[in-house]
Amino acid sequence: ACLELPLATVERGVARAKKLGLITVLNPAPVENEASVQRLLPLVDVLTPNELELAALAGMAVKSPSSAAVAARIVQSRGARQVLVTLGAAGSVLVDESGTAHHIPAYPVTPIDTTAAGDCFSGSLAVALAEGQLLLAAIRFASAAAAISVTRRGAQPSLPRRNEIELLLAGANHPVKMIE
Repeated sequence: ACLELPLATVERGVARAKKLGLITVLNPAPVENEASVQRLLPLVDVLTPNELELAALAGMAVKSPSSAAVAARIVQSRGARQVLVTLGAAGSVLVDESGTAHHIPAYPVTPIDTTAAGDCFSGSLAVALAEGQLLLAAIRFASAAAAISVTRRGAQPSLPRRNEIELLLAGANHPVKMIE
């Protein structure tokens, strides 16, 4: 879910999904009212803000993977089970259930247009999780999809096909690093 729908609709959908035992993923965009997002956090398995959204929710600047980990832990302490921060070319940072922070670097590409990269990441993450992939594998899948999308112009035309994502995943060494 995202916050482009009325908050009551999002809250009801996320609560229903949680009641049914589904994995809940919330992209808190746009963050217009931090208090309303805070109300949703206990229902969220994976919160996926970008660095600006995370900064608004945590009340601190997010300038690096390390500061993203600190801010993500602040937001996590308010109820989200896991926080996955997207950092554009710097990759993403996952703070998992145990509070451990993982930096997942971005795939190296030459960007042409970043339109829809965040939506591509979120949709691809949801697909991978729905297929039963573990979260770190799902993040790699989403990162590969977003990397491909920024090499093309436009929104829908930039979205990759599954075989393109799988080709990038098969040929890439993509280590995850722990953040202290």
